Amino acid sequence: MNAYAGGRQSMGMYGPDNMGVGLPGEGEAGDIEQAKGDELAERRVLFMGLPRSGKTSILRVIFDGEQAYDTMSLMPTQQRTEHRLVAGISVYDFPGIDDFSDTQYSVLNPEIYAGEHTSLVFVIDSQSDIQSSLTTLFTVMRTAQSVNAQLPINVFINKVDGLSEELKQDIQHDIQQRILKNMGYENLNVTQVHVFLTTIFDQSIREALSRVVRYLVPKYSSLETILNSFCSKSSLDKVFLFDVMTKVYLATDSSPTYPPQYIFACQTIESMEEVTMMCSGFVPTSDDDAVLQRINVGLDGNDEFFIYQISPYLLLLCIGSPEIIRQTSLLEFNSSKVTKAIRQILPC
Repeated sequence: MNAYAGGRQSMGMYGPDNMGVGLPGEGEAGDIEQAKGDELAERRVLFMGLPRSGKTSILRVIFDGEQAYDTMSLMPTQQRTEHRLVAGISVYDFPGIDDFSDTQYSVLNPEIYAGEHTSLVFVIDSQSDIQSSLTTLFTVMRTAQSVNAQLPINVFINKVDGLSEELKQDIQHDIQQRILKNMGYENLNVTQVHVFLTTIFDQSIREALSRVVRYLVPKYSSLETILNSFCSKSSLDKVFLFDVMTKVYLATDSSPTYPPQYIFACQTIESMEEVTMMCSGFVPTSDDDAVLQRINVGLDGNDEFFIYQISPYLLLLCIGSPEIIRQTSLLEFNSSKVTKAIRQILPC
C-alpha cells in the first residue's frame, strides 16, 4: 500500500551528541472527505461479517466506550453506520451479510472497495459456523479484488475469549490456510491478507484495528520517520502516537511492537484520571505548546511511560528506561519539535 511522503524541513532536534536531525513534516495536512449520504469517505475501513459475528460490539467498545458486557445483547445492525478517527479515517459498520440477493447494503457493489486508501475487515465468529463465514468472505473478496487487487483484507477471528492458547492458534492456522488455499485457487492476491485473534474483553481489538488503520494515515512514512528520530535522539525504546478517544495508535516507530507494551500502554491511559482531565481541558495556544506528563509506571520493572499531550485528540506515549527521567530538558525540547511536525501532518 502506498503511503504519502511528506516534504522536509530542517528541525533542530538534539540527542546526547547534540547533533540536529532533519525531520519530514512540512506540507499540507491529509485531506479529509466526510461521508455524505451514500458517499464514502476517501480513507475508509469497511467492517463486514455475518450477523452476530461481533463487529458492532467491537466498534461500540472502541469508539463509544461501552463496556464489553453491555454490547452482548445489541440488536442486529440494520443500516451502515460511520465512526471517525482524528486522522480523517472513517470506519464503517455494515449490516450482517445473510442474503446476497438483498442489495440494500451494497456489499457486493465493487465501487465501495475502490481506492488506495480503503481497507476491508471481515469479522468471523470463532465459536459459530466458520465455514459459512468463509464462504461469505470468499464472495466478498472476489468482488473487492475485481476492482482493487491491492485491497488489504484483514480477518478478525473474534470471540476467542475462553479458548486455550493452543486452540486459538489452531483455529487461526486453519482459517488462514483455508483462506490462502481458496485465494490461490481463484488466482486472487494473497499478499495483503492479515489474520488477527480478537475479543472485546481485552485490548486485542484495539491493537488489531491499530494495525489496520495506520497505513491509511496521511503521510504515514513521514510520521514513522519523525518517531524514529525522536526515539533515537531521546534514547527512548518505543513511541506510540495515540488517538486519545479510542486508544488506537495511528503511528509508531519502526522497532518491533510487542503486545504487552501496547496492552500496558492502554491500561495506563485508562487508569489515569489526570490524562482524561488533560485531554478535555488542554487547548494549545501556539504550535510550540507541548505538555510533558511523566508517568511513573514500571513495565517489567525496567521501563517507564511518558505521555506528551499534542492536542485534546492526540498524544505521544513514550517508553524508556528510568535514566530518561534525568533528561527532562532534552525530552521537553525534542517533544516540542515532534509536536510541531505532527501538527503539520495531521489535523489536531
